[in-house]
Amino acid sequence: MSGLPDTMQAIEISAPGGPEVLRPVTVPVPVPGPGRILIEVGFAGVNRPDALQRAGAYAPPPSASPLPGLEAAGRVAAVGPGVTRWSVGDAVTALLPGGGYAEYALAPAEHALPVPDGMALREAACLPETCFTVWSNVVMRGGLRAGERFLVHGGSSGIGTTAIQIAAALGARVFATAGSAEKCARPAARSRGRTRDQSPATRISSTC
Repeated sequence: MSGLPDTMQAIEISAPGGPEVLRPVTVPVPVPGPGRILIEVGFAGVNRPDALQRAGAYAPPPSASPLPGLEAAGRVAAVGPGVTRWSVGDAVTALLPGGGYAEYALAPAEHALPVPDGMALREAACLPETCFTVWSNVVMRGGLRAGERFLVHGGSSGIGTTAIQIAAALGARVFATAGSAEKCARPAARSRGRTRDQSPATRISSTC
């Protein structure tokens, strides 16, 4: 691939364990196959599956990268055969089949999204896991529509706050639960409505 290095720095899991088992290594820069893009990673998201993989409790699929990292944002460094939507230099954020803890990472072209206007790569790297999860389950499978009532458990979590925002943007009336008054008071949980204390703490809900 013209203009790209042959090797890159990445973070591998040397053995099951805590954060201390993560170590830097030098590995070949991956080559994008048909329908894939190569991203020069600016920022990578950190998700629970990464921690589970590091601890030895999650095995990536056989075809996936052994490196951790399921989402990242950066710029397209190369495109594989058949890719027409993306060009070298495009700013993207993408859901990855592993490999995000590296200078370069592969992603299916259809798993990438353009970085929203005005959003930095640092923030964009946190979008794919939560947004794809919520959209596929709530919108594509659940068919949520404007005017419907929508309940979110764990409303202060990453998935929860994303679900609240997407449902509210679709015009649904959103209700959410969280485990404490402190969690309900977080700006992300309150950004779309008001908070009501229905003691005990486990029954606190945020209503939009």
